[in-house]
Amino acid sequence: MTTEPRIPPVDPAQLEGQMGTLNIARTVAQNPGLLKAWGGFATYILGPDLTVAPRERELAILRVGWNLQAGYEWAHHVAIAREIGMTEEDILAVQEGPGSAHFSALEALIVRAADEVKSGSEISGDTWRGLKAHYTDQQMLDLLFTIGQYTLVSVALRSIKVQLEPGFEGLPQA
Repeated sequence: MTTEPRIPPVDPAQLEGQMGTLNIARTVAQNPGLLKAWGGFATYILGPDLTVAPRERELAILRVGWNLQAGYEWAHHVAIAREIGMTEEDILAVQEGPGSAHFSALEALIVRAADEVKSGSEISGDTWRGLKAHYTDQQMLDLLFTIGQYTLVSVALRSIKVQLEPGFEGLPQA
C-alpha cells in the first residue's frame, strides 16, 4: 500500500547538488537550513573520516532500519551494503539479530547495540564493555552517533512517508 508523502519533495533542480536527488534530500530541502546542517552530519557518517569500518557501519544502519521497519532506509542501505561487498547471508543475518551464528563476536555486539538503543535508549554496560575490547573511544562515539543518526532518519522517513525511488525495494515481505 502506497501512502502519499506528508511533505512533498522539492524539484531536484532546487537542490543545487546537495546530497543528490534522493527523495529524502528533496523532502528535507523544504527546510534549507536543516538540510545544510543535517547534510554535514550525514556526510560524515557515510564518509571516509568515520572510524568504524564500512561493513560495521552498515550492519548498525541496517539493524536500525530493520528494527524501526524503515523501508526507505533499509532499501538504500541494502544497496550500499551490496556495493561494499556484503552478501545476502549478511543481510539475512541482520534480520535475524545479534544471535545469528553468521556474525563474528564484534558484529553481534554492533547489532546488539542497535537493538539496545531501540529498546532502552542506551547501550548496556555489558555490550559497551564488549565493544570497548575492539574499539577506541573515537570509534565508540562514531558507532553510537551512527545508530543515533539512523534512528532519527528512520523515524523521520516513516513519519513523513518519504517514497522510495524507482528501482528500490522496501522491506522484505514475510
